[in-house]
Amino acid sequence: MDLALPRGVDDIEPDRYALHSRVRAAFEEVSRLYNFQLMEPASLEHLGVLRAKSGEAVDKEIYAFKDKGGRDVGLRFDMTVGITRYVCSRKGLRLPVKLAASGGIWRYDEPQYGRYRWSHQWDLEVFGPPSVELDAEVLDACSAMLGRLGLSEATIKVGDRRVVDGFIRGKLGITDGAQLVDLMRALDKVEKKTIEELTDEYVGKGFGPERVRELLEFGSVRGSPDKVLSEVSGLGQEATKDLRALADMLDSRGVRNVEYNMSIVRGIDYYTGIVFEATDNRNPRLGSLFGGGRYDALPRMFGRPDLSATGAAGGIERMALSIAAQTRPAGLLVYVAVAGGRFGAQASKARKALMDSGIPCETSLQDRPLSKQLEDASRMGATWTVIIGEREARVGTVTLRDMKGRAEETMPLEDAVKRISRA
Repeated sequence: MDLALPRGVDDIEPDRYALHSRVRAAFEEVSRLYNFQLMEPASLEHLGVLRAKSGEAVDKEIYAFKDKGGRDVGLRFDMTVGITRYVCSRKGLRLPVKLAASGGIWRYDEPQYGRYRWSHQWDLEVFGPPSVELDAEVLDACSAMLGRLGLSEATIKVGDRRVVDGFIRGKLGITDGAQLVDLMRALDKVEKKTIEELTDEYVGKGFGPERVRELLEFGSVRGSPDKVLSEVSGLGQEATKDLRALADMLDSRGVRNVEYNMSIVRGIDYYTGIVFEATDNRNPRLGSLFGGGRYDALPRMFGRPDLSATGAAGGIERMALSIAAQTRPAGLLVYVAVAGGRFGAQASKARKALMDSGIPCETSLQDRPLSKQLEDASRMGATWTVIIGEREARVGTVTLRDMKGRAEETMPLEDAVKRISRA
């Protein structure tokens, strides 16, 4: 039997799982602090619902099939579609609705570094009136999540599709819908290709070299919100009202790791206003750690023109890779060791007392010499070892060994638990 996994799918081994758990824990803590209500949308949807975001072309990029009843269905490729369907189908929800979700997604992408066909995503979404405050809330929460994971140096790059649209129509004089979308795709490639490569590509598509040059110069506008807003206003833009308001809101919230960047357009057929994505400056190979923006068109497609929507989604695998290289103290672990095989009952009692106090524990599951158990404790990165031998069992104490300093002290079990809890 071939035990290999399908391409693009991998087992999540313990070390990686621990990193994933750190990302999820940060996500759930931020969701709680910002009062996003946790849920999980269905993993299987009717294909028509999944197509609402990107049309029938999405069929080639997802896992879609007919079920046993002949119905066209597909596995979710993100959380946003399912959450939006959920909110749009429940008209009694009080606005604004703030929802958070995490779980597995399936995409038939070409596997590469940080990208898998089965992966995991976290998601924050807000539905309500078309207020910039909603965008600020999502960006603030995303920035807080970066901070909790030690990724404060990551940059959140912010743009606005309406500003880009205004530049192409007003400055370049292009109003044809297909050409406008094509030029937005050029901006989306600014950080992936050289200026020469993009110029050759789009001149080859029939655009004049002067227009391409102006577009790429516009896409290179980036920096602090004040700097970018000044430059964009100098180009005659009138669509910067929301970006100005957002800059003030983020400043008042203390969100500093923001760069305004006119090349950020994201999903061409999907986003309708402010857009953003975050990158780890220490590991640009990863691409975006998370991204999002305003997508008012999707609720309209689901029959809710009264709803405005904005949100963010991030890859748990990518963020795990990003934090993997960080030096971080090992988590608390206590090893319960016995000197002799007769004291298993006392060891079990000690382990239960520790775990009842929320302290992770390990012990040997077989009869082994104390020296081997101490080797195991060291190999596992245990912070403390609780040792029970004949003397300890006779007088009802334990020996507490500091695995870093190697100091030992004998004390009642209750005192050992308190000492470990305070450390």
